[in-house]
Amino acid sequence: MASSSPTKPSPTKVSKSATCLCGAVAVTVTGVDKGAVLCHCSNCQRSSGSSFAHNYRFLDADLTFDKGEDAVTRYEDGDTTNGNVLARHFCKVCGSNVFLQPSTPPRMWILHTGGMQDKTQPARELFTHNKHPWIGDVTPVRAKV
Repeated sequence: MASSSPTKPSPTKVSKSATCLCGAVAVTVTGVDKGAVLCHCSNCQRSSGSSFAHNYRFLDADLTFDKGEDAVTRYEDGDTTNGNVLARHFCKVCGSNVFLQPSTPPRMWILHTGGMQDKTQPARELFTHNKHPWIGDVTPVRAKV
């Protein structure tokens, strides 16, 4: 009698959308949900103008423009830890970071969560050796904008 190995179910694909600050760019990514992360790498710190980037990752994914493909510009970031190029895409009109795509397999798209309506809590932190030691130790103040 031949034994059969159980087959894994196909990973569930999800879709999430993001826009830039001015609304000129809107994208939707559909792929295998890899969840949200905080990235503390020095490039994400410089690119975001903050202490980290809050990113949502998708594997085996496809990105579609809902609007504004012509309003997006791309920066090839080759100064990465592993030497692989990371294409950073942002709006030419307002300068908002919108999405990233690594140049090497697997096929992955990464949305900046600031442009997403669904602000998913991150499950992991990356490049924590660059994490500022004071993060989490600041007294919250209710800002009036």
